[in-house]
Amino acid sequence: MTDLFSNASLTPAADDRSARSTIPQPLATDPWIASSLLQKAIRRGDADLAERAAITLHRLRGNGIWRRFLVIAFEDVGIASIEALIKTTAACTAPSWRASVDGGDERVLRLLARLLAEAPKDRSPDHLISVAQSHPELEDARRRVGAMTIAQRVDLAASDTRPLPERAVAAWFASGIEQASEHRVGRGDLPALMSAFRGLGVADDLITATRIAATRSREPIVLMTPLLWLAASAAGDHRIVDCPVPPVTMIGDVPSYAFDKHTSAGKAAIHRFAHENQAVRDVLTAFVPEHRAKDAACMAAFQVDAAPVSRRFEWMGSAELERLGVAADMMKVGVPHAGVAPLLNVVRDNLDHLNTIRARLFSAARSQRGSTSPTRSWKRLE
Repeated sequence: MTDLFSNASLTPAADDRSARSTIPQPLATDPWIASSLLQKAIRRGDADLAERAAITLHRLRGNGIWRRFLVIAFEDVGIASIEALIKTTAACTAPSWRASVDGGDERVLRLLARLLAEAPKDRSPDHLISVAQSHPELEDARRRVGAMTIAQRVDLAASDTRPLPERAVAAWFASGIEQASEHRVGRGDLPALMSAFRGLGVADDLITATRIAATRSREPIVLMTPLLWLAASAAGDHRIVDCPVPPVTMIGDVPSYAFDKHTSAGKAAIHRFAHENQAVRDVLTAFVPEHRAKDAACMAAFQVDAAPVSRRFEWMGSAELERLGVAADMMKVGVPHAGVAPLLNVVRDNLDHLNTIRARLFSAARSQRGSTSPTRSWKRLE
């Protein structure tokens, strides 16, 4: 491990679960479903499934799994476990250390899968970056910040007198980090932004982990963690609560929630669900333009079934941030504010129907795979 993470030892203990001699069997699935399952199993705290998904994804995609772990740690664990963030960042960016571990990369990824699954979760980074990037109420802030110098953006991000979403916009623009398909923020100064957060009291290890993860992943969601640490620390009212999660239907060895909008299989099932289910179709017709109906259904299914966590870190302001973030995501795909709650509720009430469709299409696609690829099989069934 690098000296930057002197407190982040991930050395396997003699009695840890990953030390067992039998390596869990990989799943018979494609890399997209394995990647989806890894994240959703971590959210739900299912360490055994997360471990199997990690092994599967690593064997299908190799070193790509380390970036995947980085993003999951910052998106879904966040300030709920700074220790888990630092350990994950250290392990994912230290190939020489991983090679020194008995069992190598595969042992380390099993450790990380269990570490993240067992940690409490805080999805506030996802909610905050969604608000910063797309919530209509922040459009004026995005215009103003876009016209600022980098130094002014850094100053705004560090200002404890401004609202958290506005500071998030400033931090995003000040960093210069955006996804490859975007060209919105221009040149930034990530070291200056991290220095400003350090000056506000954010611990050096968290600053270093954030800088490394942001540079490696190029995901602006990572930048939200220091801001959220400052907000939660100022609020002072923290607790970890157990949360109910939607019921699961097993489809082969894979739980139904893995078939979400990020997989061909999931999209095909949700599109069919939006067409077949009368109650869902009625709400979509009432609130969403026809050409956005499929996107809206996919996002609603994600929020209801793929996003929930089993143990949540709550702090004063996290519930309101979640409300704003979910609304931003839904409005981005064409759902007006008035339609957000009705669509989420109707999808939640009919989740058993969606799972039935997932299972049915999975069975049909499997029977066709002798002569075609899995992706083509699913597209034929949409």
